[in-house]
Amino acid sequence: MTDTEDGPYAMSCRSRLNSCRVLRIALPACVAATLIAFGAAAEEPRTLADISQRWAQAWEAKNLDAVLSLYTDDAVFMDATGSRISGKAQLRTFFAAVLKQYSAHPVLRSVRSSNSGTLGYDWGDYREIVVPVDHPDKAIKTSGTYLVILRNVSGRWLIASQMWTGSVPVPVRR
Repeated sequence: MTDTEDGPYAMSCRSRLNSCRVLRIALPACVAATLIAFGAAAEEPRTLADISQRWAQAWEAKNLDAVLSLYTDDAVFMDATGSRISGKAQLRTFFAAVLKQYSAHPVLRSVRSSNSGTLGYDWGDYREIVVPVDHPDKAIKTSGTYLVILRNVSGRWLIASQMWTGSVPVPVRR
């Protein structure tokens, strides 16, 4: 009997090959499901642009703690009006005031992101609808560009500086 004939040996080989094919498909799916179930897959962003997207999602959800968790302690934020806020404590105060006055719906489109060593960046375009909480009928539509400078701190990419331009600056009462 040769390897090309149908016989017990050939059936055994085909059976093993089919088992290997199933494992090649099932094993990665099981690993991914396990990582997601235990939160490991959501822990680190795949790209630096993902950090900007996480920021936009947390901002829209008005989740101040999630927003601030993306910043270094000495981060600098510059809004479209040219205001500069430095440090997490001041960011918390400023962001709380903004989120109290407005609901925002930002859409970010990363144009380029890269890193060298412990520094990285993400820049792109955005459009946003900002709705005053007191006057929901007076929504502000704005768009512009953003630049996020990131620093790797203990293996985690965090926002060190964030800058925005805007077609329509959004006034904030402090």
